[in-house]
Amino acid sequence: MKLSKLFFTIALFLFLLCLSFNSVEAKEEWVRVRSKNFQLIGNGAEKDIRQVAVKLEQFREFFRGIFSNVNFNSPIPINVIVFRDEKTFSNFKPVGNDGKSWDWAAGYFQSGEDVNYIVLSSEESDKAHPYSIIFHEYVHFLVSNDIGRSNAPPWFNEGLAEYYETFQIEDDQKVSLGIKRDSHLHLLQKNKLIPFETFFNMDNYTLHRQGKDGVGLFYAQAWALMHYLMQGNGGSRNQQLNKFIDLVLKGKTAKQAFSEAFQIEYATMESELKKYVEQKTYGTSIIKLKNKLVFENEMQSSPLSEAEAKAVLGDLLYYINRLPEAATLLEEALKLDSSLSLANSSLGLVKMQQGKFEEAEKYLEKAIALDNKNYLVHFQYAYVMSRQEMTHFGFVSGYDREQAKKMRESLKKAIALNPNFAESYNLYAFINVVRNEGIDEAFDYINKALKLAPGNQWHLVRLAEIYSRKEDFSNARRIAQKVFETAPDDHLRVYAKGTINNINSYEAQLEDIKNNRRRMSDVTDQPLTEEELARINEKVMRESINYNLRRPKAFERRVLGFLTKIECTAEEVIYSVRVDNRNLHLRSENFDSLFLMSYDGDMSNELVGCGTIKKESFAVVNYRPSDNPKAKSAGEIISIEFVPKNFIFLK
Repeated sequence: MKLSKLFFTIALFLFLLCLSFNSVEAKEEWVRVRSKNFQLIGNGAEKDIRQVAVKLEQFREFFRGIFSNVNFNSPIPINVIVFRDEKTFSNFKPVGNDGKSWDWAAGYFQSGEDVNYIVLSSEESDKAHPYSIIFHEYVHFLVSNDIGRSNAPPWFNEGLAEYYETFQIEDDQKVSLGIKRDSHLHLLQKNKLIPFETFFNMDNYTLHRQGKDGVGLFYAQAWALMHYLMQGNGGSRNQQLNKFIDLVLKGKTAKQAFSEAFQIEYATMESELKKYVEQKTYGTSIIKLKNKLVFENEMQSSPLSEAEAKAVLGDLLYYINRLPEAATLLEEALKLDSSLSLANSSLGLVKMQQGKFEEAEKYLEKAIALDNKNYLVHFQYAYVMSRQEMTHFGFVSGYDREQAKKMRESLKKAIALNPNFAESYNLYAFINVVRNEGIDEAFDYINKALKLAPGNQWHLVRLAEIYSRKEDFSNARRIAQKVFETAPDDHLRVYAKGTINNINSYEAQLEDIKNNRRRMSDVTDQPLTEEELARINEKVMRESINYNLRRPKAFERRVLGFLTKIECTAEEVIYSVRVDNRNLHLRSENFDSLFLMSYDGDMSNELVGCGTIKKESFAVVNYRPSDNPKAKSAGEIISIEFVPKNFIFLK
């Protein structure tokens, strides 16, 4: 009987002990690790998080040693999130344009205007190694920050990233580079090389609008060429590659730099690469460093509360544009700890993207009150205010005097707290450009931004705007045109093209005003009045939108009216558009083929879909008229482009 009682007592103790362990395991524990150049957080073992920090620091230091002329001191902080396993990581992956999660990704690099994120799992899996993706994108980030996409041609940018993504290091000292890429070689050996005249002249915008096969072949050829330049013929062209980079940094065009550095024609290089690709063996470059790359002793660790972890994860979700989920996590963080500055500032940014600017400002004001020494919240407060009247592509007609004053005050605080953060200077310069005041100050500020991030294309297009305000239209057009030709995405490309149109329009209207003044008096150098500036900005805005609108194709019609309703059935979608005093009904089978764009700041964050039209929206609508006079709809809708209420077509 006593034995049974003892057995029961032991069993009960073990059961309670198991419950205790399960309770501990159910609650995630997060830790923060700070290394020399990165801040990491993770929910796994601290040693795993530290190992990630070591790898990133080693890669950065080695790359910095190879390219000594490149500026590696990024003005944008880099946060790293290390998940303990694939299961927890899967909830924080980006979602593509097709609405599907990046389940294939073992890691990713998310860049932003004010914060960058590196995200990965420390668990081994059968997916591509996370460091290859991260090293690849980190190289792009460094090249874009210093050399710039306007200067670094895609073959160089992609080739360099593809070459260095296989970086490996053993014993903190033995580095392996140029590991053979079987998939690339297979693709190259079963296809003809892209002709070098095409290959070297490929721009970023065109490259990423090719089919998957075309992009894959370009990447493979870029890797092979970089491998050849780095390691072919005993590395005889390595110094020439370094000279190419140096010439690009000094302002030479890519073609000029290539000719001067390599001293051969494209055709000769193409022939050399073809022979290199056809060879059977590829060497791996092994470099033994003089000193070990050791960073462990420089790191500091500290525990992270549940609220702090939720705040960081919510901030990540904001930057990968998963806004509803970001809002949920950030609100949970604030329920646990309302004094978190990051949770308040990030939730403010989410509200901004949702078009709730009053709420956004309140959250940022609270973030500032909680952490007045944080330069980022001062910048973000000004950033939120600057977005209120802005279109989807970044154009704005004006800021009132009080609004501009508040933004400038906040940016001055941000600059005082961190004079190495380039975006504060850029936004300050933009405000002055929009207001057309303090243009010399704007010029100084944008040059400070470019000194910190010389390759940033948004800073370059801002410089073009400032040159336009200084009436140096030739330089303004030259810079904006270069950004337009090398822009990697629609957002920057449309803005750069709009800037070119604005420069031309501003120059013409300024000449008209001067001519009118000459007719009225001899004084022609008076500054523009606010009324004159407002008229110019409104006209420039209309001209820019008119230029960027989708052009109707043959047999299409274009109307300007109010989108009032969208009705969805199992068979079709019906759109109601009020044009003058009549209602126009158009149809489509679904939303897949609809071209949707917004040039109206009030609509840039609105949802458009079945039954979601909250208010009548002014829009330019293209449609293909129906051939059937008895049809219920007037035709097939092609595009909807939202425009400001004062928009008119210009002939």
